[in-house]
Amino acid sequence: MSARRGPRRAAAALAGLCGALAVLVLTAPSAFAHAQLLGTSPTSGTTVATQPAEVIFEFNQNVGGTLGAVRVYDAQGEEVDNLDVTHPHGNEHWMGVGLKPHLPDGTYTATYRVISADTHIVYGGLVFNIGHAGAAPKVTVAGLIGRNEAGEVTRIAFGVVRVLDYVSLALFIGGLAFAWLVWGPALAAGAGAETRWSAAASACAGRIGRLLWLAIGTGVAISVLGVLLQGASAAGVSLWSSLKATVIESTLESRFGEVWTGRAVDWLLLGAVLLAGRAFGTSAVPRIAAGGEGREAPRIERPAAALVAVLTLGCCYLAITPALAGPAGIPSPTGLFFPTNVVHVLAASIWVGGIACLLGALPAATRRLEDAERSRLLLGTLARFSPLALGSVIAIAATGVVQAYIDVRTVEGLLHTTYGALIVAKTLLLLALIALGWVNRERLIPALRRIAAAGGAPGATGVTARRTMRGELTLMLCVFAVTAALVSYAPPIDAATGPFSTTTKLGAAELEMTVEPARVGPNTVHLYLIDASTGAPYTATRELTASARLPARHIGPLPLKASLAGPGHYILNSAVLSPGGTWAIQIVDRISEFESASRTVKVPIR
Repeated sequence: MSARRGPRRAAAALAGLCGALAVLVLTAPSAFAHAQLLGTSPTSGTTVATQPAEVIFEFNQNVGGTLGAVRVYDAQGEEVDNLDVTHPHGNEHWMGVGLKPHLPDGTYTATYRVISADTHIVYGGLVFNIGHAGAAPKVTVAGLIGRNEAGEVTRIAFGVVRVLDYVSLALFIGGLAFAWLVWGPALAAGAGAETRWSAAASACAGRIGRLLWLAIGTGVAISVLGVLLQGASAAGVSLWSSLKATVIESTLESRFGEVWTGRAVDWLLLGAVLLAGRAFGTSAVPRIAAGGEGREAPRIERPAAALVAVLTLGCCYLAITPALAGPAGIPSPTGLFFPTNVVHVLAASIWVGGIACLLGALPAATRRLEDAERSRLLLGTLARFSPLALGSVIAIAATGVVQAYIDVRTVEGLLHTTYGALIVAKTLLLLALIALGWVNRERLIPALRRIAAAGGAPGATGVTARRTMRGELTLMLCVFAVTAALVSYAPPIDAATGPFSTTTKLGAAELEMTVEPARVGPNTVHLYLIDASTGAPYTATRELTASARLPARHIGPLPLKASLAGPGHYILNSAVLSPGGTWAIQIVDRISEFESASRTVKVPIR
């Protein structure tokens, strides 16, 4: 009776874990695009007669934020809000903050730094007046936003976490794929009945198992750390300063927090699955069953079907989390971009995880075998892994082209943006990987076939195989690093919402220019003229004019009306910049009838 209870208990336990993993997959949040600012209260550049109760930013989707998501400053750059950041009237599309009572008349600047539905942080701001315009703000919108950015250590730590995230996915997903699709069939085809084969199989299975546990431990740790670093980035504080209940709670309520918390739970459930399988006598990695002495061929002990099903389900959730927690949900075409992102992650994981097993696990088996047996086993695994790697290469290349086109779409975006430069770097690394894979497929495998047929040891061919695989693994880790960097940058086709800001010379004045939101459609342009010698507002201007051109489309020049908003402060309201591209905005500062200065500023509009 006890023998029958064991399988039933194992099935029940695995079914329960399968149900938990199914809930994670089925309740995975959908992906969305960056939040876009639709309006503000007060309207940017306007003057209100009395002090408003709060400053509100209105977006096209639900947004989240931590303490300081919306801030208001006076002309001196001192914060004058009451720190009470809320969703006004319960509207999740709005984010606002109250003001301190009895503020004096003058010019004020408000900024926002919120988490959009696709987990990216978007930012921007506005300038408004209470009663009447006052002195021009000493710090621009972009400068105030820059004050509250997370430090360099936080950014580097977040990059490392993203790389380790890809590594953990590759070790687990690729490790299981290698065990089931390469190692098991190779062992069944080439293993002998000698005792040393059982020892070799157990050694390799043990190494693969340790790689799986390394992936689980790393996955849990970085999932927790990733949530904390996202909170630090959103709040513009250090990691240690983000360890506050309000910051953590806000981050957990965001899409990023939901996805990465779900991933941590998934990793823990996968660990529980492996432990449950071990308790009931089934392993995730094929090995030679005990008691097979005397047979012509050993009996291969494969993982139970229930264990395979539940682990596969858990891997499915892991594979979709980079798309859910990244920018894979751009409005169009989401139906194409999202699945290609998932296939890209799966293909890269199968490739890298397989190479990690070939380098870290297979030698534990081959060193326990005789020369001819080593060659046979090495040939069997490489010959089975090679088509799997080739399929992964094709999938990575195809999905990479699709993603690059959707993200970039223009030669300018590819050659003149950081995002485009990273895509070029990733492409070159993948080409180098393909070259090494070709060496394995066309040179090493045929050589191993000849050696195995002659009954010899792998020798120099085996050494070359290890070296090329080490090169592949190193290059793929570099690809992961580039991919992690790509996640940190908004693609050219979907640049992050935020102001464009620059400082340049305009005759005797210093010109500070801010364009917000720097997207296709109406934009507000703030021009601050500062006396370069004294730092005071520049007031010698008799007339200031502006025009806009889009040279690539032969549009313009289009006149832009400049309104004086304060000493040395001009606003170009409702500057309609459409279509997207690099616009040239010319500013002409006329000082007298015979003297003027001009400057053309290139502004990227997405």
